[in-house]
Amino acid sequence: MTDQLDRYLDEHRDRFVAELRELCAIPCETGEDAALEAAARWCSDRLGAAGAATRTLRTGAEPALVVGETGSGKRTLICVQHYDVQPAVPLELWQTPPFDPAVRDGAMFARGVNDNKGHLLLRIQALEAYRATRGELPIRVRFLIEGEEEDGSAHLAELLARDPSLTDGDGALKEGGGIDAAGRPHLLLGGKGIYYVELRARTMNRDAHSGGATYLPNAAWRLIDVLQTLVDGNGRILIDGFYDDVRAPTDAELASVRALPFEAEDKRRIHDITEFAWHRDENAASMAAIFEPTCNICGIWSGFTGIGTKTVIPAEATAKVDFRLVADQDPARIRDLLRRHLDRHGFSDVEAASKEGTRPYRGRLDDPVVRAAKAAAEAAFGTEAFIVPTSGGTSPMWQVCGKRKLANVTLGMGHPGSGAHAPNENILLDNYWRALRATVDLYGRYATQA
Repeated sequence: MTDQLDRYLDEHRDRFVAELRELCAIPCETGEDAALEAAARWCSDRLGAAGAATRTLRTGAEPALVVGETGSGKRTLICVQHYDVQPAVPLELWQTPPFDPAVRDGAMFARGVNDNKGHLLLRIQALEAYRATRGELPIRVRFLIEGEEEDGSAHLAELLARDPSLTDGDGALKEGGGIDAAGRPHLLLGGKGIYYVELRARTMNRDAHSGGATYLPNAAWRLIDVLQTLVDGNGRILIDGFYDDVRAPTDAELASVRALPFEAEDKRRIHDITEFAWHRDENAASMAAIFEPTCNICGIWSGFTGIGTKTVIPAEATAKVDFRLVADQDPARIRDLLRRHLDRHGFSDVEAASKEGTRPYRGRLDDPVVRAAKAAAEAAFGTEAFIVPTSGGTSPMWQVCGKRKLANVTLGMGHPGSGAHAPNENILLDNYWRALRATVDLYGRYATQA
């Protein structure tokens, strides 16, 4: 079977790479309605070509949810994916244009090639490859491909509610997946949630001459005062009640993380840092990455930021802040706690405009879909695969898996230098083929995995 699959992939390698180029060339960033629609049609057509019955669900003019189903059997695997991508700016930092996919040194460079178009496409191509080399799928595979994942999946719950059977399954194949610097697969069983907010301070009706700084209130200083109340010097979030709902990790989850290779030196090298945030050592950083919520300043601006000098007192200052949440925190509760925190500390004048909220989800360690994915990954990559209770990023697994408390797992090929959400995002094509083989194997193994 393996030889037959290898021959099939070799025969269709150029076509599969061309498909990846074609999908990655669609500039489907948030707000680019025509491109998002084109990507949805592309995914629907490719699913149909792989033998899936497809349909699309919509709410108003928002990006479509593409649904594709194929195969039969006692188990249903839900593939949770997305076709939208992060903004490619700053464009000047790209070596080649982000939506003109380039292959060099065994890697493909394009916005979204890792997050998540490469992973999305290889899962579809695996349907085709399975049928061509092994026959009909022994499980039912249901694709849910949304176009708002990078914008908080704002309408996914509404779309899924129109057909509750879409989340009826036995396990889920989560978007993405990756390997570490040593080439070992890491299988993620969930993701952190997020609450994203813009904090805005306004102290005057317009900017003023800086000569009046002795008596005119500066919005930038006001906002700095706000931000300093949120986190202490050890990274502990200071909002009253913030940690009340945090689910403590189980002994098995703690043991799983202790067994993970953290690769501290590689992380320092890739990011060109000498120490980790909050003075954490490797063990503390490893545990925090999985089990700790965060408060992060994504961006901050005020006053004059152009070239040259302009002596002003800013009348307004804004910061974009995200809170990564862990099981079982609720972004709506965090929103309310933040508002009370601001008011209690004398910042009732500071606006907190909510932008995004997604609940975290952490699935079971011990489940047939996890065992099947681990075996498939180890066979394809030829090395031990590690189980990671949750990722540091966010995906809408609560909406898909929460009702039935489904286990979920990643199975992918992103490498430490893939640069997801950054300029020169890339994948290594050798890893693409390994992940494709692993996915074909998963479709077969899951049918009979105990």
